[in-house]
Amino acid sequence: MLESFAVSIVDGPLNQWILNTLWLWPAMEITHFIGLSLLLGGLIVIDLRMAGYFKVLNPAATHQLLPLVFIGFGLNLGTGVLFFYGDPLRYSVNIGFQIKMVLVVLAGLNALLYHWKVVPLMRTWDPQADSPIIAKCVAFTSLTAWTGVLLCGRLIPYVGSG
Repeated sequence: MLESFAVSIVDGPLNQWILNTLWLWPAMEITHFIGLSLLLGGLIVIDLRMAGYFKVLNPAATHQLLPLVFIGFGLNLGTGVLFFYGDPLRYSVNIGFQIKMVLVVLAGLNALLYHWKVVPLMRTWDPQADSPIIAKCVAFTSLTAWTGVLLCGRLIPYVGSG
C-alpha cells in the first residue's frame, strides 16, 4: 500500500520541486533537527518528572513545555512529509522508516492515554508524593517510543528494505 502510493507521487510536482531545489533538502534537515530538539527536549523533562524524577519541579509546571513539544512535532511532521515526497521509493521500502512510523503511532496513542488518564490525576497529584503508576508507565513508554523514533530516523540512510 505504501509502495503503491510512493510510485504514484514519483515525478509529481512536489517531488520534482524538492529534488530540483538545491537548498531545500539541507534546509529541511536543519528544520527537522530543530523540531526534534524541541520535541525531545520538552518531552524528556516532562516524562522524567512524570516518572518520578526531578521532584523539585511541580508536575503541572513542566507541562508548560507542551507548546514547544507541539511546535517541534509540527516541524517534524511537515518536514517528514516533504522528505517522503522527495524520495518516496526509498522511504516506502526502508525498514528503519517503517519501524519509525510504527513508533510514532505508538507515541501518539500513548499521548492519548496521557490526556485521558494522567491529566485528570494532575489536579489532585501531590508533587512531593511518588508518581502514580499510570504516569510512570506513560512516561517510560513515551521516552522509549521517542528514543526509538530518533534511532530509527538516524538509521534510515543506512538500512534498506525489510
